[in-house]
Amino acid sequence: MSEKTVNLSEFTAASDIETFAAAMEHLRANPGTTLIVPPGTYHITSDLAKRAMHSVMTGEWGGNPQRIMFNPKYEYTRGISFDGQQGTRVIADGAVLMVEGFMEPVSLINCTDVEIRGLTIDHLRKPYSRGTITNLQPADENGSRACVIEFDETCPIYEKTPLTLRYIFYDPETGRNLYTGLHRYEFMDSHHLRANIGNHLALRDGILFYTVHSFHSRPAILIEHAKNIRLTDVTIHSQPGMGIVGNRSEDVIITGLNVVPSADHHFSTNTDATHFTSMKGLLRFENCTFDGQGDDFTNVHSYYQAILERGEGNTCVMQEKTPDGTHAQTLDYPDIGDTLELTNRKTLRTVGHYTVTDCVPMHDDWKCQVTLDKSLPDDTEDLVFSDITRLPRVELVNCTATRHFARSILLKNRDALIENCTFRDIMGPAIVAAAEAWWYEGVCPANITIRGNKIYNCAETWGEAGGIVVKADSDQAEGCSIFNITIEDNYIECPNGKPGIFVRNTDGVTIRNNTIVTTGKISMHIESCDNADIQTPDGKPLAILNCNHFQMKQG
Repeated sequence: MSEKTVNLSEFTAASDIETFAAAMEHLRANPGTTLIVPPGTYHITSDLAKRAMHSVMTGEWGGNPQRIMFNPKYEYTRGISFDGQQGTRVIADGAVLMVEGFMEPVSLINCTDVEIRGLTIDHLRKPYSRGTITNLQPADENGSRACVIEFDETCPIYEKTPLTLRYIFYDPETGRNLYTGLHRYEFMDSHHLRANIGNHLALRDGILFYTVHSFHSRPAILIEHAKNIRLTDVTIHSQPGMGIVGNRSEDVIITGLNVVPSADHHFSTNTDATHFTSMKGLLRFENCTFDGQGDDFTNVHSYYQAILERGEGNTCVMQEKTPDGTHAQTLDYPDIGDTLELTNRKTLRTVGHYTVTDCVPMHDDWKCQVTLDKSLPDDTEDLVFSDITRLPRVELVNCTATRHFARSILLKNRDALIENCTFRDIMGPAIVAAAEAWWYEGVCPANITIRGNKIYNCAETWGEAGGIVVKADSDQAEGCSIFNITIEDNYIECPNGKPGIFVRNTDGVTIRNNTIVTTGKISMHIESCDNADIQTPDGKPLAILNCNHFQMKQG
């Protein structure tokens, strides 16, 4: 603990959010100070945050409020802002931010050497609703089952509340999610829907139904333009958006993070638990737990930038074209001196590398003008840039993930270790290393070690493999655009019949000492790879297609 220590109780204001604002101002003026936040529940809200929630829940912002809430011009409340602070340490063991409304509870922006320990974030009215299946009827000729969904007293809904964006059915006896359709529904009153749902064999009266009312919006914690950030034993129970978003920051260490449902609940954040873009330095997760979120446990990437127009000399204008914009909803652009990798978006083959000698961000136009150290090819129609200077070393060690949507880990970086993690009952594959050209998220990964992990019953509804997938994800992926992947000492169970490992478009593949238990015909699928050194698991054959310089030995 630093020599300069203050207690939140020393600051008084009309509300908890104003008390925190006064404490933040003191920390800003006194670098290197530790703030003690006594255990207890702190009510964090604003009129703007409450109006946002009301607009979502009443349907004022339409059936998909993301169109309004995930926008650079969206107005929102920042609850506790560390803007401009240096050397701050917040000790908040036993402290709960109970948020009322939809907002960004914690903003770690433009700050350096900051640690938060022990804080919990939750919502007075959850950003999702929970109901119970009652009066379930036998399936009709279309395979649809009529029922009534009775929502909890704490989860009132309106006639136009968005209800079908993302939802799950949860079996309280088995502790597993059930994925089936909500085919149609009729509003009865603020706590009842008359509905027709899919004919999943495990459905019965008493099954729980969880549904979110928005996709992406502001995160529970934003880390942006920040350096040397530590989050220790932080818990996020819910958020109308992602749990943590990191952008254009450097050296972030996350230890003991819990993005998990609150007691007696089975859903956490509406979308990703964490998401990091255009980072540098080290990004490390250790001893973290993820459960029940509406998307990945983490996704780490830079952005592909389309070349819009050519200027004089070596100047061009470029723009990232992800369908929803950047996850921080701020412009992505390179710094002078950064290295840009030029890639064919259709094939994901690398064309060349360039150094940025000048950059003019054009925030209002959502693009930037860059000057390069050499000229571009004459034809740039299918070419995109990515800033490979902003790719962190990623370490994910001793983490656990269960019962959530999408993948657990999605990596598009050039240096990573995934070690001793456990994954169970994930909707998609546990680990994916893959550029996604169609979403303008890259780059093709390289130098990744996946070691000593345990994977059970993943890829429940989609994915090429139940355990680990490595691929170049584009319309016409060709050749080897991924390099140096090591997959070793993992245990993978695939009761859904899928292979445990799928690898494609990779030069330098080492797969050894893995145990794969699958009800399917093959244990692994290896395609369009060069320089592969494969040790086959006992019991099942593997599929090998279009590979060169291939060495294989029996496990």
